[in-house]
Amino acid sequence: MRALQVTAEDGPDAVVLTDLPEPEAEFVIAVRAAGVSFPDLLMTRGLYQVRQPLPFTLGWEAAGDVLRSPPDSSFAIGDRVMTLSFGAHAERVAAPPAATFALPDRLSYEEGAALPLNYLTALAALGRRGGLRAGETVLVHGAAGGVGTATIQVAKALGAEVIAAVSTDEKAEVARQAGADSVVIGERFRDQLSGPVNLIVDPVGGNERFKESLRALAPEGRVVVVGFTAGEIPEIKVNRLLLRNVDVRGCAFGVLMADPARAADAIARLGDLISTGAVRPVIGSVYPLEQGPAALRELDERRAKGKVVLTV
Repeated sequence: MRALQVTAEDGPDAVVLTDLPEPEAEFVIAVRAAGVSFPDLLMTRGLYQVRQPLPFTLGWEAAGDVLRSPPDSSFAIGDRVMTLSFGAHAERVAAPPAATFALPDRLSYEEGAALPLNYLTALAALGRRGGLRAGETVLVHGAAGGVGTATIQVAKALGAEVIAAVSTDEKAEVARQAGADSVVIGERFRDQLSGPVNLIVDPVGGNERFKESLRALAPEGRVVVVGFTAGEIPEIKVNRLLLRNVDVRGCAFGVLMADPARAADAIARLGDLISTGAVRPVIGSVYPLEQGPAALRELDERRAKGKVVLTV
């Protein structure tokens, strides 16, 4: 089978398409589409907290058809599914059944590949970690990207007013189409706000942006950190938190997946949002599997709008 492998931790240019033996696991998915995420990019440079021995196959999320399934599984051969499975940038992936979910009929394979990582992160950031309450105001940084558009949609579904923070007019239009109530553009985003906000979801990072985020919070407001796509991890003096009665909270989607009951509840909630039409992934660039390095470079250069997807 064909697969994208990292052969050296030198960035996207060290990712090559190669032939590998098909997985021999009991539960195997024939991949139709796979999501490309910022952790994939970090892993090509050895900068992600999860390290793999070289060479390794990229990819965290995929959608496709069940190719092989044990008799006691809840999935049958041919079922359309989406999965969180490491090594998903390949024609076949050995998937953990506990992290595999039915793909709703109303969604394409590309949309299914865009769901698990970003939308579970959004649910965790807004609900579990952010404590969002209906009627609150949410500011979303990097709002035109995969995590950003997912967070806009989930926040709107939970009853929030959503402000999208983006870097260009083109990305502003993407955020509006995802459902943002208003948009602020550029580094001076705080000057464009009509008032303080209750919750900020930040997948971007950067010291100056982060300081401005803290200044933008209402009393007892929260910043939820979900990533550092700008490449700079913020450092702050915690007296800022004390003096203004505000919080900084970290969030990784694993906070939902570590507990099976919590994971099932999150997936059921996501399913409800899909069925009502409140959630539908915004697909940006779509590349064939062999152009995986180009997809990664799009993320690296911060050109991505919506979710970047590979098709198989």
